[in-house]
Amino acid sequence: MMVVKNFLVIGLLLTGCASQSPSQQAANSPQQVISMAAEAAPQSVSTTVELQVLAVGNQRGITYLNSESDYRDQRNVSIAISPESKIKVEAVFGGELSKAAIGKHILVKGTAKRVTIWFFDNNGQRSDKYYYQTQILVSNPDQIQII
Repeated sequence: MMVVKNFLVIGLLLTGCASQSPSQQAANSPQQVISMAAEAAPQSVSTTVELQVLAVGNQRGITYLNSESDYRDQRNVSIAISPESKIKVEAVFGGELSKAAIGKHILVKGTAKRVTIWFFDNNGQRSDKYYYQTQILVSNPDQIQII
């Protein structure tokens, strides 16, 4: 009888230590992540976000999965995928991100940061106008899960 009790106790302890993937209950909305990143600025904050990809963009080799159709929208969270991990992330989605990611509901685990995006004039000079964008960098395809 004592062996059975010990076995059950050890089993319960090991179950509590098991690694778990992000669950939907643990995920934050884009609005929550934006608020967390703004509060932590200029530092970043670890989070898991659940969102639907409404737009995909590219700039300087980085691919962005956006929670809003307009990446300038203050409600937008941009998932920034590094060039080094893009091919592996495309394997998760089953194709080129500009086509395969649109409309997908995803969980992303990473570090959210409020980034200043500056406007430039026609001569390429930075103006005094800017907006904030909340970004989560993805450098490992394990950070993204399609739900």
